[in-house]
Parts: sequence; C-alpha cells; structure tokens
Amino acid sequence: MEIDSEISTNGNRKVQSDGDVATPTTTSKAHAEKKDDRNKDHDFYFNFYSSLQNQANMIGDISRTGTYRKAILGNAEVALNDKIVLDVGAGSGILSYMSAQAGAKEVIALEASSMAEKIEILIKAANAGKNNAHLKDRIRIVRGMVEDSKVQDQVLQHGKVDTIISEPIGVMLLHERMVESFILARDLFLKPDGQLLPSAGQIFFCPFSDEGLYNETDQKAQFFNTTLFGTDFKELYPAAREEVFAQPVVGMFPPSSLVSTACPPKSFDFYTCTKEDLLEFTIPVDFIVHRTALIHGLASWFDLDFYPRQMPNSEDPAWNYPISSTGNWQWMSQESPLNPGPTPTPPKDGLAVKLSTGPSAARTHWQQARLLLPEPLAANKGERLKGSIHFKVNDARSYDLVLDIEIDRPGPEWSPNPLKRRAEYQLQQQCFNYSYNPDASLSALSMAAGI
Repeated sequence: MEIDSEISTNGNRKVQSDGDVATPTTTSKAHAEKKDDRNKDHDFYFNFYSSLQNQANMIGDISRTGTYRKAILGNAEVALNDKIVLDVGAGSGILSYMSAQAGAKEVIALEASSMAEKIEILIKAANAGKNNAHLKDRIRIVRGMVEDSKVQDQVLQHGKVDTIISEPIGVMLLHERMVESFILARDLFLKPDGQLLPSAGQIFFCPFSDEGLYNETDQKAQFFNTTLFGTDFKELYPAAREEVFAQPVVGMFPPSSLVSTACPPKSFDFYTCTKEDLLEFTIPVDFIVHRTALIHGLASWFDLDFYPRQMPNSEDPAWNYPISSTGNWQWMSQESPLNPGPTPTPPKDGLAVKLSTGPSAARTHWQQARLLLPEPLAANKGERLKGSIHFKVNDARSYDLVLDIEIDRPGPEWSPNPLKRRAEYQLQQQCFNYSYNPDASLSALSMAAGI
C-alpha cells in the first residue's frame, strides 16, 4: 500500500489505537469524546489513508488491484474458499470483499485508520440485506494495529487464520515498513500450513543515464548559490546540494535510459523471512555497461509474487489473460475495467501470479525510484560496474541507504579514486519527477505510425 506519488509518499502506518471496532455512540459525553479522539487520524500516514479519494486512487490502479483480484480468485480453492482470512491493513476493504467473493467463510478486516468506519458502513448495509449479498455476515472489522495486544486478542477470537492477505508495499518494496507488520501478523495469526498473498517480493537495481534529471536536481541546489534579497546564501549551497541528492526520485523513466541489465534482485520470501531480515541488509550490485555513457545513478523497481505454499504443478491457460490492455489508470474513463466480468473456474492447485513495477511493465501508482549520484561516473561500453546498497531502518518508518559503487577499471589507485562513488539517501524524503509519461509516449508513437 503506497501513497500516490503525485500527492505524497512520505508517511507511515503506525498509530496508537485501543484496538476496538469503531461504532457510533451517543450514550455519554465520555464515550463521545473517546470516539472523537479515536477518529482523529493525527498521524499523517493514517490521515492520508482515511480519505476515500486517496483510497480511490489506489483501487483505480488497475495493475495493482487487478493483479490482486487475479491472485485472490485464482487461488480460491487452495487459500480462500470456506477459509478464515485476515486482511492486514484493509484500507477500503477491497481485498476483503474479493476474499468474500472467493468464498471465504470469514474475513477479518484489520485497519488502524478511520477508514475502518467506511468499511463498517458497507458491511452494515450488507448484513441488513440492502445489497452486496456476497458480504453478508462474512466480514468482521477489527480497528487497530497488529502490534496492539488487544487487537491480537480480537483477531484470534476464533483461533488462527487459514490465509493472510495484505497490500503492505511501498516505494522500493519496503518504504513505510508495513511489510514488518505483515510478517508479524504471519507469526501471530497464521496456521502452520496457512497461505500468504503476496508470497514474495524482489527489489531490482540498474544503472541509468539521464542528464536532464541530473541537471534539474543540481539546479534546485543552485538556487541557494547566490545572493537573495540582499543576503548571500552561498554558504548554504553545499548543504542544499547534499539535501537534494539524498532524495530518491520517484517517477517513470524510459527503459532506454538504462545502460545495463538489472542485476539479480534482492528477494524476500514472505513465508520464511523474519523481521530481522528486513531491519538491515546489503544488496550487492554488479553490472556490465552496454554503452559508453555518464552514469547518473541507479534505477530501482520491484516485483510481487502471489502463489500458494505448494506451487501449482501447471499453468491454466484460461487464467492467462491481461490485467489491462494499457498502462493508463482507467478509473476515470468510459472504458473502465473496475468492474470486470467473472473469472474462469479457479485451478484446484492454485495459481502463480506476478505484479511487476518495472519500466517495461504497465504503470502503477508506485511508479519507479532512482538514486542520483552527486557526481556522475563515466563508463565505457563493456566495463564492469560493481558495489553495494546498504539498507537500514530509521525512525521515519523508512530506510537510510548507503550506495557504494565503482568502475572496475585496471590502473593505479587514486586518493580519492575518481572511479568510486559513495552516496547516502533517505528513502522517506522522496521527490517526484513527471517528465516522462509512458502512456503519452506510446500514444505519440502510435500517431507517428498512423495507428
């Protein structure tokens, strides 16, 4: 789950809660004050996710929501039909509703923000027989965080669950640190042979060249390298430059800007990884440069995998349909796929599904991220670029990153070595660049070709 990058991605998912399901009450002033306090989403992250419009933005990401639908309904037989399902960070409840469509016996919608009250509105109407018969008496709402002991007691009211679903994903897979809550929920609530959707994630890196982006970033710092309204600000220029280059750039980029092939990704198997695996780790990177270029940094994206604990023996061709025919968000168009028709019969042994956020995949609201080097590296075709990226969690519910990279070129050692770079980044301090729109580029190419 990720705040739309066109609005903001800086936030978190942890807010104090007493773990009670929010219900209207007018019995006393004390109760009213308690309810009012509970509904105040003081935390920026929860305030964002308590907005229906922001939830609409995420639901309307067809690549994201359509892939989840395919994974949930395609794994109905092995993971959902007649099962008890926990939806961690339910948000609008969309994954809970899909789980009910897949035949879940009970779905526990766990949500810490006041969006839980919006879920409750739908569920009350369904339980009263007004609409949504597939939800009637199937959804149980729990308000609070996985880490709260009262919440834990409520979730375990009927014992451990058969399946956990969640959308705990942020920029570079792990920003917002919701994956930690997903793993904790697995340890606390999932039966030993239970299912997880998503099941794994991978982080990819690849060097890129983008002189325009580099110059644009440098110009932001240059603002302070002058006299402003009679005061010389030049002493602040080094700090301004350090600040802007420490900000990961979120946005789409053309695949042609990549100067190598992505190296093997850092993989996290959600069935087996631990919280400690997420707190601090290092990703080695190793590339062969495909063309002579100035390397301005590393681009990053991630994939998500959805599969049952026992991998399916074969693929079902009937389920090999595209999520959407274009990379556009279509929730405002007349050809909206937001209410697709029935899916094929779910395979008996489940379905393996992949969601990619890479530069050649359909656009998602996560887009991609790039780490800019404060000073580019000049590389020749065929040279080797190697190094590492160190991730360490911080108190902003994100990560501090340290990138060490060098060109493996024989020759005398220099001090400092002009072929080496070290750069530090704060993943939560994201900035945004929308200079490239893959959908517009595709339309332009189609028009030029007369299509």
